[in-house]
Amino acid sequence: MVRPAYEVEEFWSGGGMGSTVKPDSSTNSLDRALAILEFVAHKSGGLTNAEISAYFKIPTSSSSYILRRLEREGYLRRAADNGRYEMGLKIVALSHGALRDMGLRRIAEPILHRLSAQTRVSALIGVLERGSVMIVDKVEKPDLARIDMDIGVRYPAHSTALGKVLLAHLPENQFASLFLGSGLEKPSPKTIDSKDRLEGELALVRKQGFASSDGELFLGIRAVAAPIFGETGDIAAAVSVTGVTVYVEDENVINAVKVAAREISRRYTAAAGHDSPEP
Repeated sequence: MVRPAYEVEEFWSGGGMGSTVKPDSSTNSLDRALAILEFVAHKSGGLTNAEISAYFKIPTSSSSYILRRLEREGYLRRAADNGRYEMGLKIVALSHGALRDMGLRRIAEPILHRLSAQTRVSALIGVLERGSVMIVDKVEKPDLARIDMDIGVRYPAHSTALGKVLLAHLPENQFASLFLGSGLEKPSPKTIDSKDRLEGELALVRKQGFASSDGELFLGIRAVAAPIFGETGDIAAAVSVTGVTVYVEDENVINAVKVAAREISRRYTAAAGHDSPEP
């Protein structure tokens, strides 16, 4: 939705705070909004209006105005239970472009197409977003079209092959913080709902170099996934084949996914000017 110019000016000027947006100049409110987005993005668990206003040494009324507008536009979301502000899904559109620009999607897409053609099912790439796996690229086949697995959609990581791969390679303290004081969501009767069981499965994922899921998110949908490593050797994303006809114990399918993951990792790190870290 395109908003009238006066609304855009009102938003970035702070609405009634006495300044007017000029095409060739920044404003305090613009700087504050960008700084707040970056601040929230780096704080796990979100932040309250009071914490944000105290950090930036601005009145709570000023930060509240910016936060409400960012929330309304989808850049932030406010948790109903504790009022803390976290990153919103509108950022997905920006990160989607960032992935393209930094080369991951450009590098991965030809390999995704090849993987999908080899296995005759959909191929996906996902990243970890605060305990959820978010789809950032896909090559879709008809058997997955009935399921809403579009770019930007998020699912409980422990219920997917993509998510298990991502969780398996998290530092121990980060993994523990994701599930601190909360149970495991159970979108399917087959979903792992015990942290002990999940930790056991993730240990197996690390050992074998891939993860699988069988009806754990949607009954009848199976997947095999493998890790994509970044230039520092840390996990950057995961790639999977997903569909109703995936056989999670088929060595040909498993090998195809692992080969695709290694090739994406190698090309991604080579594009950054580094040698590829081998999993």
